[in-house]
Amino acid sequence: MHGLDQIKSVKKNTAAHTVPKMKQLVVGISGSPVQNSNTDRLVQKVLQHTGLENVFFKLSDNTIQPCRACLGCVRDNECKVRDDFQKLAAQIKVAGALVVGGYPPYGSLDAFTKAFLERMFSLRHCKGLNRGKLAVTVITGNGRGTPGVDIASTQLQTALTHEGMEVIGQLKATGNVKCVSCGQLTTCPMSALSRIFNNNPESAPTDYCRVENQVETWQKAQDLGEEIGRRLLRQ
Repeated sequence: MHGLDQIKSVKKNTAAHTVPKMKQLVVGISGSPVQNSNTDRLVQKVLQHTGLENVFFKLSDNTIQPCRACLGCVRDNECKVRDDFQKLAAQIKVAGALVVGGYPPYGSLDAFTKAFLERMFSLRHCKGLNRGKLAVTVITGNGRGTPGVDIASTQLQTALTHEGMEVIGQLKATGNVKCVSCGQLTTCPMSALSRIFNNNPESAPTDYCRVENQVETWQKAQDLGEEIGRRLLRQ
């Protein structure tokens, strides 16, 4: 194909992949594999208070592989790895805002959320399909002085900023140490409880730690949801 025919082909391809007009849709995404987790509920709290159409997507209930660096998405912003990312990407393309939540096992962002962020690379080439969208990050971790929450929060903010999004707020919540419920509370030599509670795991809280009881964080989630709603309605 040469000359005018080639130019027409390029124009046709560009038109077919024009960035869709953003609508008042907010997409919430959780990388927590725990059903109805603190991360899930904090993401949903933000969605609820936008007052706008919203969808919630739980990564562990779907299959989203890591990026394979094949660059097959360069020409058309379509990832060629066939899994559940395509249905999520379709929502993201037309959304005005994202609320993305994860957690920090081993001191950094979890694999579910990281794989999702890698696949977002397919939406970046040339057109920058996420530029100008609003974003809120949510991280739930052990807290109590252990590393990971701040690191994961920064990782998530950095990734979304690289996509051209405006991160308007970052939520951080204290969650539950898995060792409390594994059944080996006082006998496991590798228990995180000993590290977190100064070699006295018996002093660890046994009640479920609920994000709803973290008043400042819960209120901030509402405030950020309302801010998203106001700003998208002004567009």
